Amino acid sequence: MSKLRRLAGTAAASAVVIGTVGASPAAAASPPELPAAVQGMCSGTATDRVSVVVDKGYIRTGYYQSTSVVKTVYRGDSLAFFKGVRNKYGNEWFKVQYSNRTNDWCGWIYTGSVWWED
Repeated sequence: MSKLRRLAGTAAASAVVIGTVGASPAAAASPPELPAAVQGMCSGTATDRVSVVVDKGYIRTGYYQSTSVVKTVYRGDSLAFFKGVRNKYGNEWFKVQYSNRTNDWCGWIYTGSVWWED
């Protein structure tokens, strides 16, 4: 499967992840609660790896640019990929984990900052 198709599949699956199937109209109108980034391992199982392709990328506490930065990552850093979501503005974000020799950081990075590893 091509990298582009995999990305498109992730975005389509994201709509299901943050959808409000069976919810009342009032619940559908409220924005989803943002998951917090934490220092430590992400829950779940990583399904792929992505590399940072910009000079600096930012792992954030949520999938909006206005959320706090928990870790700055740099070109060439490798991140474990867990899932993708699309926020209310249509921007796609990946849940990722960055690990160095002593710590792990779990959070969200904008998809324009990374690309799939081969």
